[in-house]
Amino acid sequence: MVEGVVESRAEGRVEPRGAVPRFAATKIQPARPRAQTIERPALEEALFEATQQHRVVLLQAPAGFGKTSALASLAARLVRSGTALAWVSLDADDDAARLFACLAAALEPYDLPWRTLPEALVAQMHQGTAAARRAVEELLTALAHADVAHGVIVMEDLHRVRDADLVGLGDLLVERLPRQWCLVFTSREAPALALARLRAAGELAEFGPEALRFSREESAALVAAAGQDAPVDAGAAAALHERTQGWPAGLRLALLAQQARPGGSGAAARTLGERYLFEYMASEVLDALPRELHDFLLRTSVLPELTAARAAAVSGDPQAAWRLDDIERRGLFATPLEANERTLVLHDLLRDALRSRLVQRLPGELPTLLHRAAAGEGDALRRVGYLLQAGDWAGAEEALDAAAPALFLHHGPGEVERMLAQFDAGWRAGSVVLAALAAGAALLRWDWDAVRQHGERLRAMPVPAEGENTRQRTARERTLAVLAMALYVADRNEDSEALIAELRPQPLAPSARRLLLISDATQHFRRGEHAHVQRLYGEVLDSLEAGASLFEWWECVPAANWGTLPGMRRQLQRYVDGATRQLRGQPLALRADLTMLEAYAHLWAGRIDAAREAVQAAEDDQRWLACSGETDITVQIFRLIEGAISGRADEVRARLETLRERNRDATPERRRLWQHHLAVYGVRISHLLDEPPAVLERWAEWLKEDPLRSAEHHNGRAIAVRLRHAAALGRWDEAARQYELVAPKLASMDVNAHAVDLQLRGAHAYLLAGDATAAARTARPVLERLRDEASPGYALLAGPAVLRALAEGLASRLPPDLARVLDDVAALAGRARQQGVCATSSSSPDPVPSAEAREAGAVNTPPTASGPAASGQDASRGEPAAGTAGLSTREVEVLELMARGQSNKLIARTLDISPHTVKRHVANILDKLALQSRGEAAAWWHRR
Repeated sequence: MVEGVVESRAEGRVEPRGAVPRFAATKIQPARPRAQTIERPALEEALFEATQQHRVVLLQAPAGFGKTSALASLAARLVRSGTALAWVSLDADDDAARLFACLAAALEPYDLPWRTLPEALVAQMHQGTAAARRAVEELLTALAHADVAHGVIVMEDLHRVRDADLVGLGDLLVERLPRQWCLVFTSREAPALALARLRAAGELAEFGPEALRFSREESAALVAAAGQDAPVDAGAAAALHERTQGWPAGLRLALLAQQARPGGSGAAARTLGERYLFEYMASEVLDALPRELHDFLLRTSVLPELTAARAAAVSGDPQAAWRLDDIERRGLFATPLEANERTLVLHDLLRDALRSRLVQRLPGELPTLLHRAAAGEGDALRRVGYLLQAGDWAGAEEALDAAAPALFLHHGPGEVERMLAQFDAGWRAGSVVLAALAAGAALLRWDWDAVRQHGERLRAMPVPAEGENTRQRTARERTLAVLAMALYVADRNEDSEALIAELRPQPLAPSARRLLLISDATQHFRRGEHAHVQRLYGEVLDSLEAGASLFEWWECVPAANWGTLPGMRRQLQRYVDGATRQLRGQPLALRADLTMLEAYAHLWAGRIDAAREAVQAAEDDQRWLACSGETDITVQIFRLIEGAISGRADEVRARLETLRERNRDATPERRRLWQHHLAVYGVRISHLLDEPPAVLERWAEWLKEDPLRSAEHHNGRAIAVRLRHAAALGRWDEAARQYELVAPKLASMDVNAHAVDLQLRGAHAYLLAGDATAAARTARPVLERLRDEASPGYALLAGPAVLRALAEGLASRLPPDLARVLDDVAALAGRARQQGVCATSSSSPDPVPSAEAREAGAVNTPPTASGPAASGQDASRGEPAAGTAGLSTREVEVLELMARGQSNKLIARTLDISPHTVKRHVANILDKLALQSRGEAAAWWHRR
């Protein structure tokens, strides 16, 4: 079972807590031998030896050759021998992401040493070739360092797969599979995998039709077993073997047919091919069944697996449990699974025959049966699939729309996009709801061009004369609100503002209103009307706090650079507290977003060590949860600011160069926009680091205004660059004149404390130009703000040299309380610079954990509304334990239990924490100790 997962015994499905199920549990449950199956010791021994000596084992034969039966016997033998076994049954609609999810779940009992949350890696499988390859590399690394002497991974029914990416994943597994593991494939046809090299190297064991056919002796044994009540003579048994050529399915069906209609199938069997033979004899067998069982089989053939409850609901037969007994008793090609609830899987050939007969004999019932199957299906994706099979586009649309928030939140955009592609093209082209879902999926990829295209297509769709239902209307409103943001990203601000003005007076759904408010706040932010940002985002928070889902909180994450705007620190803390309550410890990417908001809050409050702790926790979350590129940008910008404050010039330069190369493959227009945004930080940071003027000049060239080579722009940003350039050259009179020009614009320039930075640099310019009175007059309001808002961190980007010069030069010209404020911030900047190079998370007296760490007790938490002080949790477990390489007390507890041989589940039970948290602790332990496996960690513990 996937760690952090609950299994529903009634539905037999696998689902992360709080998430829609990703796949049915039956996909990873091994088949078990049927009671009527005869023993085939030679085949079983050959298969077992092949799994011990070869990297890949392939069972390739047409339908009905007993591949699953052979694997069921092999699985039992492997388990008896102590071999690790993971089983995945493949389906036609599987893609690489679903296979990855199934593999991670099937391997869960072996506690692989994952370094990234497996569920997060599944989402990466939808994010392009490079991301998918990284995810597979993580899987291979975890397999390589698993504490497993030998393991076998079975992938059944490879012939069903049509997804090229899934085949590519299979190829990579085959190519890079660690030596202690073996892959076993079954297929009706030659698989698309690249197996030639393995075949040439002798690493591939192949079992074809000849190896899987019954021998004469096995056929005789089967006939003898089937004829216990009415013995069959040896001549008849030999004749059946000749007619069927040892084909297991044909032999079994011939016996069933003879039992039903003695002598009825012999002559025809000599001339028919395998599939036609099956259909011919199946018809004889089915026609001979009691009518109730016959119709039960027809109606339940729409289900991939049969349980008593599901079969009864779909067929309407209250005797479903007895029917399943009868199916097994008669040996009707049904494979039992190792499940919590009795579960049968009909052989594909039989199921195909039943579906064909269902259409012929009960043609009007198929849509009804599919709707019944959908109604009782707990797996949201299967439910949509049933409705799509029924041609119920409206019903499938409604089901997908209802499931989409949880799918987006827990699995990313891939599953929704896969289902969208299965709708009728005409319906999809005219559906407002499906266009909205496509836009939402694109937004999760941060593909703003696609968001804009879907939004504009939706906007062009006419509203029907009879109007739209609530679902359609909400989808339209939400997408248009997001379109306003997409137009802003595309630098089409006039179009964005016009759309906002159009939507603002309309009676929007609450979720659409929130998205519109954020788009509106963003436009006010762009124009420098910062007071409006606080008001508009306050309305967003009021609406969220009145009642909103976790997904709705997630889609309203505020921009981290709003934190220094007037009144926004309180608003951002409201968001962090509310979202943390909604998150309730779930392993989602929102954790990293919340921790980054906390990191900025601590930085601006002057708690630099705490800010460093928080960003480290966010980076840990980012790695463990495989967060998006947008989260990475937030982290990288913070690291630039904190690194520059701390004087780590080489590190900052390297980060800037790395960021320069982002979006290299973007359109020229998008690349220029990115360069402009990066240059805004490049100018400030190069000035803070006292870089040569040429460095500042290079960054200034990337700004839209190109303010040092062009005098036509007089906005605040352009003037601020000229001020900095003059100061870098030591032209203090010119710097003071530029400050006088920019001073009236400072209220609109408060992003990341830019206004405070400029005011202090203006005061510094006045001081060095010889006007100490003007310097004091300029410094006084900013110092009052630092005092009143308890935000000494706002001053840090001015740098310790500027702050110390002001403190020494203005001490006698400021009121004593403001002089102390200036002394304090100068000292703070000095300490940050001195300690920055060697700052570590353990140096913090006031560390700030991620949301994950709060649940785990991995670090101390400040007494905030969302921390242990509020919940009564024991924070002492986070203190590093003496002599344990920086491991927290909780990590030491986990390591000790791991060294005793306890599994993740047992450790979770012992410490009363979630299995997910245990898995996260194991990853932390291995990282901190520079180890690769649980076994190495246990050995480290015992040596200690």
